[in-house]
Amino acid sequence: MSITKTASRENIFGDNIAFVEQWDFSLANTSEENRILAITQVASICYQSPKALGSETLYNRLMAESMGLPSSSFEFVPLLLDYTNPRHKELLDKEYSNVKKFGEPVENGQYLLTNYRAIVYDFENDKEGYSFDIRQILNTPEEAAIIRKYFHVFLYKVDLPTRSQMVRHRVNWQELSRRYVSGKRVPFDFYISENMASVKTGEFDTQKILDLCVEHYMNAIEKGVKPQEARRIIPQAAYTQIWGAFMPTQLANYFKLRLDEHAQWEIRKTAEAMKELIG
Repeated sequence: MSITKTASRENIFGDNIAFVEQWDFSLANTSEENRILAITQVASICYQSPKALGSETLYNRLMAESMGLPSSSFEFVPLLLDYTNPRHKELLDKEYSNVKKFGEPVENGQYLLTNYRAIVYDFENDKEGYSFDIRQILNTPEEAAIIRKYFHVFLYKVDLPTRSQMVRHRVNWQELSRRYVSGKRVPFDFYISENMASVKTGEFDTQKILDLCVEHYMNAIEKGVKPQEARRIIPQAAYTQIWGAFMPTQLANYFKLRLDEHAQWEIRKTAEAMKELIG
């Protein structure tokens, strides 16, 4: 397959649950089929639906998800523009564009690394401003090799407070949707730190409180309450899965802040795992 998991670091919190995986999306814009695979790969995790992988129906729905513009999952399709390519220059010569706003120069400024969603935005906002349908721009295998050096995608399983710290970074994120994915279909996991494991309130320790909340959630689901409402009773200790796609400066900033000794231990572990995976 063109979209592949290349490596992983398991058990990063010491509880045999949390992990960080590295994925290669560099070929995502080398064909329309690969675009569909990349976007539905992201969505299949978010909706916990393996059958969605490669689904053109899902792809088309995501294309028109946000007021006629594509879902943020389209940001996981990296696109490389070459300043020496006449067709690419038509986009690059625009004074203002989403391509530039969400892109970064790479290879000593010879190329601009951006994403497919930005291309679609620019085309939908100014269809008459281009001599061709810029949404059809594809990258060559040689350009994909350059993308591979600079565009990094990770899949994480972390607790909700760690997730909240992560999404403060302006990065492309897509998360498991507990609005649509119920705890009945995909059971909840919880992160209990060493300190919290020993805390008791009356007869209840941390694990018993978590169990009670899940029981209350399941009871609500059985009574017809929708997951999007019932999820409010689930504690912050719950695990989630979240995709992150990083441009070079975004990744450097993440490492600068999250590898620091003052960073909270859990998010520091995500950064350490990412650093190891990149090598």
